[in-house]
Amino acid sequence: MIHTPSSTTAAARCYLPGATMTESSPTKTESARKPAKKKAARVVPPPSSGEGVADWRTWGGVGAVLVVGVVAWKLLGSSYKGDVETICNGETASGFTLEHDTSKVTAYIRQHLDTPEGNELFSTMSDAKLAEKAKHLQSESSKVGVRSCPLVEAYEKLSAEGEYRADVQHLCSNSAFPHLGEVDDAARLQRLEDWIDQAARSPRTKELAEPLRQGSPADRAKLLRETAAKVNVFSCDLAKTLEGPILPARGTGQPVVRPYAEPQIIGTMKPEDLAKALIQVTPAMNECYKKGLEKKADLEGKLAIKMKIDPAGKVTGIAPAEEAVPDKDTTACLVQAMRGMEFPKNPGPLVSVFIPLELTTTALPTPGAAGAPRASASGTPPLPSGVPSSLARP
Repeated sequence: MIHTPSSTTAAARCYLPGATMTESSPTKTESARKPAKKKAARVVPPPSSGEGVADWRTWGGVGAVLVVGVVAWKLLGSSYKGDVETICNGETASGFTLEHDTSKVTAYIRQHLDTPEGNELFSTMSDAKLAEKAKHLQSESSKVGVRSCPLVEAYEKLSAEGEYRADVQHLCSNSAFPHLGEVDDAARLQRLEDWIDQAARSPRTKELAEPLRQGSPADRAKLLRETAAKVNVFSCDLAKTLEGPILPARGTGQPVVRPYAEPQIIGTMKPEDLAKALIQVTPAMNECYKKGLEKKADLEGKLAIKMKIDPAGKVTGIAPAEEAVPDKDTTACLVQAMRGMEFPKNPGPLVSVFIPLELTTTALPTPGAAGAPRASASGTPPLPSGVPSSLARP
């Protein structure tokens, strides 16, 4: 019997220990040799080194284009003429008025100006008076071809109101018409008419001349009070003068600065030493008053000086405590003159002195005459009746 290789191999398989009879089943050795198949994971390849940079460059380019576009649009859409129109329409656009909300109108305009020239124009206007603002803005709006400029009219209206109010304030002030109470009604009226005709700035003030002329003294006083109330002038002292009686004429003596109440001393100082120092400085104080009268012929009033004196007798501090002298230069001159006062030495630490002074050209009453105050131990008149007690307190 002849065996073929294939049959021999098959027979050998049959007799191998542990072998199975199934020819298609692989042996354990063959199974071990074949590696197990694993499911391959999907790997995403990393981006190339230039891809992210390219994206950023793209977005950066888009942003730059947008910025340039906005700037170009802003520049092309902005002009000096546009700024002038913004200023001219400041009230309407902001919703506020110069009369009641000047700061809000101003803030709105500043926030909406686009050119350096427009900002410069508005800054220049801000430093000018109302009438000048109106003229300047009208001139610029005409130059650039802005046909209507409502803010010009607003400035003109405010300027006119200001002039009229200033005139009314003057008409209501007694200091503007000195000694008016000492003349009769005809003379009072004439002085008012002369001022209205020659010095009034507002046409509306001139319209008051005829009603004042036709009314009685009480009517004139009422007219001034009502006019003052309409423009928020809350005091009209002249009205009292117009309806009041004729007052006795004031004296025409020499200009004098004098204590009108007894000076107050806190510390160690003799009243006669203070009186002596006042006498020594009186000529200098009178000179201050004379200079003030050269500028203001009806200058007079009262003030209180408070000073401190050190142990060496030198004035270390001085200032007006209360005053009713309508001239700051005269007050400053008096303070400077009194700063040079010299006193005897004192035990210290400081002496405080309070001196009520009066500036007057009224002739001094003769000593001993009716109504003349008696001198105190310091040589100065006592506190007159009607003088506020606060003036006597240091």
